[in-house]
Formats: sequence, structure tokens, C-alpha cells
Amino acid sequence: MDRRALMSLPVLALTGLAATASAQTPTAGKIKYTVLYGPPKDPLEFEKHYIEVHMPLVAAGGLPRYEASKCVPPADGSAPMYFRMFEAWFDSAEQMNALFGSPAWSKVRADVPTFATGGVTRFVSKLA
Repeated sequence: MDRRALMSLPVLALTGLAATASAQTPTAGKIKYTVLYGPPKDPLEFEKHYIEVHMPLVAAGGLPRYEASKCVPPADGSAPMYFRMFEAWFDSAEQMNALFGSPAWSKVRADVPTFATGGVTRFVSKLA
């Protein structure tokens, strides 16, 4: 084995350790709630309502952790399938159900049809 190969062994070992550590995520077993918003009829109106009305309702809803993102075109330049994505994480399904049954979250749910003219896809997943 040449000198350069021997020098790279510690780096490979560290890389392997890092990959193993990241695979054992502390979020395993938690619940993720995802909302995909289809392209709206009026993107500017959607954005205005989403940012000024909907997200303040979400913020007041008591979620432990959440993230909103705007979809971008894929590498081929075609239009993205979805306009926006929203994700929220919970320690358990029970925690999610309790929060979603609250009066604050009823306001969030009631607001969605007022701006989501491109349709909404929702699903729940368990992190592995």
C-alpha cells in the first residue's frame, strides 16, 4: 500500500463513524405531518394569505417544531408538482392528535380552503 493510501485510512475511518452516527438519528420513532399544496390559481394571492394569515395561525397553534418551504422547479426545468410544503414533527401520534384537536388548530384547518385553490395533500409518517 502506498503512503497516500495509508494516510487516507484515518479519514475513511472517521467518515464511516460519522455515517453510522448520523444514521442513528434521535428523531427515529417520531411522527411527521406533511402538507403539500398544489399550484394555486393565483400564486401571489396564495403567498400573501399564507404568510400574513395562515402562518400566524399555525404559529399560535402550539406546534413543537415545524417548517414551511416553497417548491422549486426540478433539474429539468419543468414546473414543480407542488407549490409549497409544510412539515411538523411530533414525539408521538397522541401528541399530534391532541394538538390537532385543539381550538387553535380548528382555526388553522378552517383557513386552508380560503387560499389553497390548487388542492392539498396531507399525510402522516413515522420517522425511521
